[in-house]
Amino acid sequence: MFTVPDIYPEFTCKAENCTRNCCLGWHITVSMRDYFKLVGMECGRDLRERLDRSLHILRDATPERYAEFSRTYTGDCPMLRPDGLCMLQRECGEDALSAVCRYYPRSPRTLRADECALSASCERVCEQLFEKTDRMRFVRIPLEFAYELPKRSDDMITRFYVPVRKLFVSALQNREYTVSGRLAFCEKLAAVLRDGFAARGISGIERALEECASLSPERAAGERDTSGFETAAYMLSRLAERYPIERYAAACAASEYGGMEKEFLKRFPGWEIMCEQVLVNHVFYDGFPFYGDLRYDIYHAFAALAALYAVWKVSAVCSLAGEGDINALVALTSELFRMAENSNFNIAALALLANGGVPEKSVILPLCAL
Repeated sequence: MFTVPDIYPEFTCKAENCTRNCCLGWHITVSMRDYFKLVGMECGRDLRERLDRSLHILRDATPERYAEFSRTYTGDCPMLRPDGLCMLQRECGEDALSAVCRYYPRSPRTLRADECALSASCERVCEQLFEKTDRMRFVRIPLEFAYELPKRSDDMITRFYVPVRKLFVSALQNREYTVSGRLAFCEKLAAVLRDGFAARGISGIERALEECASLSPERAAGERDTSGFETAAYMLSRLAERYPIERYAAACAASEYGGMEKEFLKRFPGWEIMCEQVLVNHVFYDGFPFYGDLRYDIYHAFAALAALYAVWKVSAVCSLAGEGDINALVALTSELFRMAENSNFNIAALALLANGGVPEKSVILPLCAL
């Protein structure tokens, strides 16, 4: 049994109806097992020639990340047909696909708990999140995957993984407060939990959880100044040097942002709920606040989340305040979360926020206030 977001059972791929296909512009890697399956698979001559020309072993190959499809001159997967469908799947069936292609945007996790998330980098997942108005729930359903999943860790993080995340999800879903107010409250939780985990003992973490339960949000995230906007705009410009988000990186002037935000909220009156759904989904997807190899503490993890919210909000306001509909917001959101959920965005964001040091509260709270 796997824990999944309640939109999971209704997810279906849009296939040829997707306007931003997941085969476009990505480096698609396969495991050693999938590589040899594809090399030895019986198929038509055209497909065999394409596979032989495009599939190559990586220099730094590992069993999990062994080979990669060379992209076409347009930057797309060579298996992608003009009609938006996959040549490999159409000719040889779903079982021929590598695990990453077969299951995306689904992402099973078993290291800390048996879970399967949906990535907001997928257009259809974004549409589901924006259509949903009630608070996201997490449900248990039976799932099977055609590859071996990591075994459960028995470390201290695993013991507190779900209780800590529930704290943040509960805070993000508290609709008595604005999203900015909820994020400011999450900053408080992250600071307390950072100190609790730094003590490196079960009793210290339990005391931190008890203290978190006694805290209350504030009605506002604090006085908004231009520093949050300026930080987000700077991050957007630098991230656009590394990721393909140039079209969303041209921020407006700080003096214009307030007026553009009002226009944006008129155009998208359900923004607060849409924002909540996407952030909660991302927290679940990212294993927040225990992402990656745990080189960063809980406060670092929250700083990266605040940075993601800020660059998403600023890019959405500056790009869509004057024009744009829900489809444009879906496209922007899926593009930015393709960056956030399928790259080392967290590391890049922290480097930009703190230049390798500890992110300061004075930098993070203005991002929450946007």
